[in-house]
Amino acid sequence: MKHSKAVIPSGTHKRPLCLWNFARVATLLNLGVTLAMLVTAVIQGNLKTWIIAAVLWPVTILVVWIVTFTISCLVMIPVRIWRLKKRLARQGAWNVTSQGRLWDRWMDGPEPLRP
Repeated sequence: MKHSKAVIPSGTHKRPLCLWNFARVATLLNLGVTLAMLVTAVIQGNLKTWIIAAVLWPVTILVVWIVTFTISCLVMIPVRIWRLKKRLARQGAWNVTSQGRLWDRWMDGPEPLRP
């Protein structure tokens, strides 16, 4: 194309916020919790520590996911509403001729058709 440019990736491009970001953080927190409880149980070495870790581990994982889900909903609902409003505002810019037909400057020429 005549006026197109090559896309050069740069490190400054920000990706839009999505639920994947929150899921990734929760997964990393789960990994940290699992490793911390495993190391603690191995270092202590007795059966009581293993039982406590086995009970606390699922509870902690559940709390991490509930908090992550709650925060992501509180953040993503306004973001989704803002994106929807932005998209709807962009769709309202239709060019219409006096006959009520759609008119496009590139396809139909510089002036709308007149009867």
